[in-house]
Amino acid sequence: MVESATESSPKLNIGSLRIGLFTDTYAPQVNGVSISLQLVSEGLARRGHQVTVFAPNFPGYKDNEPGVFRIPSLKYLNKPPIYVAVLGTPRTTWSLTRKHFDVLHAHSPLTVGFLAYVMASTSHLPLIYTYHTSISDYTHYLKVIGGTSIIRRGARWFSTATTNLGDQVIVPSPKFRRLLLEQKVRKPIHTIPNGIDLSNFKAAKNPGSLRSRLGIKSEAPILLSVGRMDPEKRLDFLVDAFVGISEQNPDARLVFAGDGSAKKDVEAKVAATKVKDRIHFLGMVNRADLPNVLHDATVFLSASTTEVHPISAIEAIASGLPMVAVQDEAFEGMIENDQNGYLVPLDVKAFSDTISALLADRGKLDRFGKHSMQLSERFSIEGQVKALENLYFESVLQNWRGKK
Repeated sequence: MVESATESSPKLNIGSLRIGLFTDTYAPQVNGVSISLQLVSEGLARRGHQVTVFAPNFPGYKDNEPGVFRIPSLKYLNKPPIYVAVLGTPRTTWSLTRKHFDVLHAHSPLTVGFLAYVMASTSHLPLIYTYHTSISDYTHYLKVIGGTSIIRRGARWFSTATTNLGDQVIVPSPKFRRLLLEQKVRKPIHTIPNGIDLSNFKAAKNPGSLRSRLGIKSEAPILLSVGRMDPEKRLDFLVDAFVGISEQNPDARLVFAGDGSAKKDVEAKVAATKVKDRIHFLGMVNRADLPNVLHDATVFLSASTTEVHPISAIEAIASGLPMVAVQDEAFEGMIENDQNGYLVPLDVKAFSDTISALLADRGKLDRFGKHSMQLSERFSIEGQVKALENLYFESVLQNWRGKK
């Protein structure tokens, strides 16, 4: 049985819920899952629900928002720093036995996600599971053995098995609904797109601040990439494409905003090119400053084919940016070919030529930007929260009826 959020039953309005959100990645980590969860938690709280976020402890970080329960953790990676929750400690066990919920929502299949399953099973609560990441696309993080066929098959099995632990499954995009159907996931699947606070990206508070900081002329095109700088993002492809773009657009600049395990390798690659003075690395950008960065840019770029429903792309189109990306189903609904951007094959010359042609047409850039802003209206945080709220209520009622 497969369902879409847009086809669910009429909105239910019974009252407030006690909701537990379980995640293996959260602030101060900056990635799509972390950002999405913070927005969802705030949105649910504004609608009167009691929300508790369960996440690994991050040494030295203090949460600013209420309702965050940190679980003891161990460091797994140094750059970027990643901590993995350690379950079964006396403090965790004792604290969790004192908490009461109506519905639990897991956002990871790892240790914190497994904790959600245990709590749901022992307390007879409905469990929602959001499939954020195609696990088989990230096995390279297991170093030597990550690329072997047995590990990839194991990752696919693990993906299916953990997804089927949920009573209801959410995917942020049709791309992942199709993936889960191929993996024989048997639980009901609901498509609920990621959302953002669109109002934050409609205008820049300090227009021109990025250009001033980098010494870029107002008429010079800025090609922008925002997000984690990890191998699967294919940032080296963007560097190669920019070398070709620069031949036709000598004033153009390429800007990377973000940090990650591949940053040093990308910097080394850039240093060996003849356009190294026209490529800039901003590092991590404060989210409050991100609209300023986006509004100073000319075109937003992506070369990744491992995306689910990228928050960074929604922020870009909400800021009125045209987009050029390597062909990937994750951009369904965000990029309309020759309307607000282009989806291009994974070919450096095709990618480079497409961007060069777009930069040469000022009128098209303006039209594309306006259409991007129109498309972004599909992805408001209010719409995402209402769809989640409706599914929570339905799950609670189904769970209650099952006990009768």
